Amino acid sequence: MVLVIGGDHLGSIGQNLLNMGFKAVKHVTGRTERRVEIPAGTELVVVLIDYVNHNMARWVKEQAKARQVPIIFSRRSWSSICSSLQNCTDCPHRANCREARESTAAC
Repeated sequence: MVLVIGGDHLGSIGQNLLNMGFKAVKHVTGRTERRVEIPAGTELVVVLIDYVNHNMARWVKEQAKARQVPIIFSRRSWSSICSSLQNCTDCPHRANCREARESTAAC
């Protein structure tokens, strides 16, 4: 499962992550939540930096590090997320980002 934090809606980002091979996508807007707990079974955390304050980003980073879950910080665009995934050596399914790019022409 991928936990996406930030943004009011994901648009096609959720579907693109599913196309890459992730089993589920959970989205938390981060507007009303002060702290987000990372659920068990989370393979990756994506923080949309344009929509999350510094305290939330710091909290999530600490939680991901403590649980040894890969985390990427990206803007809310599929091309930015895909680029961050390709550069993340610990991210599962990162090799599939290239395939998702070819099938959706979004990256």
